[in-house]
Amino acid sequence: MSLKHFLLLKQINPSPDQIAFYAYMSTNTQANLPTYHILRFDVVVVNRGEGYHEDDGVFTVPRSGVYVFAWTIAIPTSGWVSVEIVVDGRVVGSSYAHGSDDWAFSTGIVVVQATPGDHVFIRMHQNGSGVINSDPRGRSSFSGWLLF
Repeated sequence: MSLKHFLLLKQINPSPDQIAFYAYMSTNTQANLPTYHILRFDVVVVNRGEGYHEDDGVFTVPRSGVYVFAWTIAIPTSGWVSVEIVVDGRVVGSSYAHGSDDWAFSTGIVVVQATPGDHVFIRMHQNGSGVINSDPRGRSSFSGWLLF
């Protein structure tokens, strides 16, 4: 078997240890989302391990390990938003953004131990003011990967 053929097979049949996802919102959200509203990142770019579900915005952990999760939220002028990341029912991180003269961005990152079946998602921590933006100038996104 040639190296080229081997590499092609590795891409078609990834190792079960290869778990990673990246998704972003295709459009802006509705204004003033309620507290605990789960954000849906509906454009999936990568979904190794098939754990991320764009229909509800939830990542279901496929195997035990230490995971890294990151998110970015874009806020327009004069809006604000507070979001949190939930892993298996526990809030493990949060971020806040407040737009003033221009867009504002808030990015968070956490490293957590997770087990199969744990649900991971980004939700509103408080009612925001305005919308969460996501367009070609700046995307609101959610990603995660198995570290080890």
